[in-house]
Amino acid sequence: MSDDNDFGRERLRAALDSMDPIDREVLCLRHFEQLNNAETAAELDIEASAANKRYVRALRRLKEMLEANGLGGSALQ
Repeated sequence: MSDDNDFGRERLRAALDSMDPIDREVLCLRHFEQLNNAETAAELDIEASAANKRYVRALRRLKEMLEANGLGGSALQ
């Protein structure tokens, strides 16, 4: 099981590293820093609606990348 988790983490890291910097930043702020949408918008100095759109798009792109590498959306949970 640990090897599967390590493999998933490596694929997730590779997918994040290959993303546009703004996509990666939005995802990191929302998931790893656990900021809400308003806090993410303030951090990026953009409107809350723009932060939300960027987040949804970035999450979709990440999911597509992971699915293309055989991980599926479960790696995001």
